[in-house]
Amino acid sequence: MSQFKTFIFIAIMLLLAGTVGSCNTQQRTGFFDLHPRILIHESDLGSGKNLQISVVDKRRRNILLRKDSDRKIKSGRALVTQDHHPSVKLDSHFQQTVEEAFQLQGYQTDGKGIGSVREVTIYITKLELRLRRTKAEGPDGQRQIQVRFRSKMKVAAKNQGMTFGKDYEFFIKKSYDTLPSKQDNEKILNYGLTQLLHQIVNDPKLNRFLTG
Repeated sequence: MSQFKTFIFIAIMLLLAGTVGSCNTQQRTGFFDLHPRILIHESDLGSGKNLQISVVDKRRRNILLRKDSDRKIKSGRALVTQDHHPSVKLDSHFQQTVEEAFQLQGYQTDGKGIGSVREVTIYITKLELRLRRTKAEGPDGQRQIQVRFRSKMKVAAKNQGMTFGKDYEFFIKKSYDTLPSKQDNEKILNYGLTQLLHQIVNDPKLNRFLTG
């Protein structure tokens, strides 16, 4: 009898473990992984100067791709059936990448650099993916699906009592013959983040301000 009870107990635990794993998989489908790239080459532009970087997520809602209306979902016409969010905390993850980019330019971001501290604060104000059907048709005669990515960031910098501010934005659209996968949408999102990072770090006006 004891062996039978042990068998039942193990079976129940395995069933519960499978259920939890299934739930986690379903939750993961509503998240995008963030991995923007750094496109700049290593240089000594910063000359070891102190640079303090902060990234603040100022978006109204923590949604990158919003689901279609309930009416579209019920009718089967929906392209997006659930909201999608960043899989990690957006501001802290992007800040780490920004710091790595400025370090490649010769700045010290750990407080151990030379001279007074320069400050750069990046406000993320818009990150938005949208899907829509186009009038163009694919090889199978179906209307193509277009993905649009729109993004905006604002930089506020300080150096020896002086301030610098500038807005940056990036927009891209791409069409697919079939519904783009989660990986397709992630590629567009990370490409957009990469381009914004490149705009900021390679901005000659910002560089002149920080090195002055």
